[in-house]
Amino acid sequence: MDSAGRNFLGLVGISATLGAYPVCGFAVYVLVPLLSLSPGAPAPIGPICLLPAILLTALIAASAGLAVKTLGFQTSASRRLSRQVRALALPTPPDLSSTAKAAGLDGRVTLLDSPEQSSFVYGMLVPRVAIDRGFLESLTAEELRATLEHERYHVRHLDPLRAMLGKALTKAFFLLPSLELLRLRYEAGRELAADCRAERVGGRRALLGALLKALEEPDREPVAGVSLAGPDLLDARISRLETGKAPAPAPIDPQALLTSALGACSFLLLLMAAVVGLGGTTALANMAAEIGNPLWL
Repeated sequence: MDSAGRNFLGLVGISATLGAYPVCGFAVYVLVPLLSLSPGAPAPIGPICLLPAILLTALIAASAGLAVKTLGFQTSASRRLSRQVRALALPTPPDLSSTAKAAGLDGRVTLLDSPEQSSFVYGMLVPRVAIDRGFLESLTAEELRATLEHERYHVRHLDPLRAMLGKALTKAFFLLPSLELLRLRYEAGRELAADCRAERVGGRRALLGALLKALEEPDREPVAGVSLAGPDLLDARISRLETGKAPAPAPIDPQALLTSALGACSFLLLLMAAVVGLGGTTALANMAAEIGNPLWL
């Protein structure tokens, strides 16, 4: 597994681990007792005891809302981009078709009626490659093969879908800004890994030539696809091809780690306060006993 895969698995794994136990604890020890309160129950409990549960509910609702909003935005952008591709699609010329087949992308490459200098991968569940007519006309046969080999990496690893999930997770866990570092490392790693694949097959000179011809990035739904010449890492990628040295990964930000630790501790403390305010495990056990009692009905 390459560095991009490790960083993506780390992002998903940490998010799942940090989310599973607190959310399950919230559902069992806070949400269930809170929803089971009788109309007269809040008075003896008191507003101060209920406040942590209310704040915790609002925090989790905000996190879920941000995740859903991000997923909806990304999905809508992907659909718009797919419609743009279909509207500009041209018949695939024989040279493009044969090169796509050699690269393992048979039937997954669309030529666009556009003078732009770009190629990109789009589509969440079934990724495809789109290449502009102007870009295709400027490429040599070797540069075209290097371009498609680069894009094949993104297609094979479902990178548009991974990118969408990564953004949704970092939005949901906004209290943990260090997760953004893993997401950025994933994005850097996937581009370098795709370049390495293209370089192995098509050669360094061919890939460098394709990158230099794709320097001008068109204005197309950047959140919905993975472009050959995305501006964020372009300088580092060209430098690696020219010097043969991979760029150093993004350094760990101590401030982000400290903020993430404080955010995690704050959430756990709020969860504990909510559980205690609602009676803790004793209240849950009493409620279960009441439900199991026939007189409860």
